[in-house]
Amino acid sequence: MSSYTRTEQLEREIASQIADGTLKPGEKIMSETELAERFNVSRGTVRRALEMLKQRRLIETRAGSGSYVAFHGRDLEDGDGWTSASVSSGVPTSTKVLSIALVERPVELADEPAESDMFYKVERCRMFHSMPISHETSYLPATRAMREVMDGGLVEGSVSRTMRAAGMSPFSGSVDVSAERLGEEVGEAMGQSPQTVFLMSERKSYGAGGTLVEYVRSYLDPGHFTMHISIGGKQ
Repeated sequence: MSSYTRTEQLEREIASQIADGTLKPGEKIMSETELAERFNVSRGTVRRALEMLKQRRLIETRAGSGSYVAFHGRDLEDGDGWTSASVSSGVPTSTKVLSIALVERPVELADEPAESDMFYKVERCRMFHSMPISHETSYLPATRAMREVMDGGLVEGSVSRTMRAAGMSPFSGSVDVSAERLGEEVGEAMGQSPQTVFLMSERKSYGAGGTLVEYVRSYLDPGHFTMHISIGGKQ
């Protein structure tokens, strides 16, 4: 006879399906009604089991949409770039490069130490199941090494790999996150109304010498992205 309650049994069953890959990161979980019917339990039991899974950060709930398997804290802007990180998390995204242009230093970087006053402006959309989930604009200082690399375009379509090829390795940086309307240009690229509010992330990355190596503005669909901050360390 099992020593677990029905709530605990359901929570363990769903957690097991997440662990073995039956339920993949980003995948929608059955509704409360469907789960109750499948496992022959009450909706109250389902609700409590889902709350336990949320507390373990195995699932997340999106208002008006339902519960989804969480991305397990994957940083999709890590040193290996978005594509590599998303593939390793089991939720591959694709990248659509919208434009690449050589431009003068943007006003946002007027006081930033950079090795060039000219920048490569790279605009991209990230796609999840053919649906745009983010719009990113990266500014890369057009140093001599960067110009040589960019003669052939982005290395394998990746900004992070292009930066490495040009000897621009991020050493430190800062990220500011706010909520902002998309505006006409980004809204058109995303297939959204200009008045739609997305998360907006501004990231500045610096090399070991303290000079700017990348500035990127990202509009992130709040239906696919959240922000998690950890404070303090383990003893």
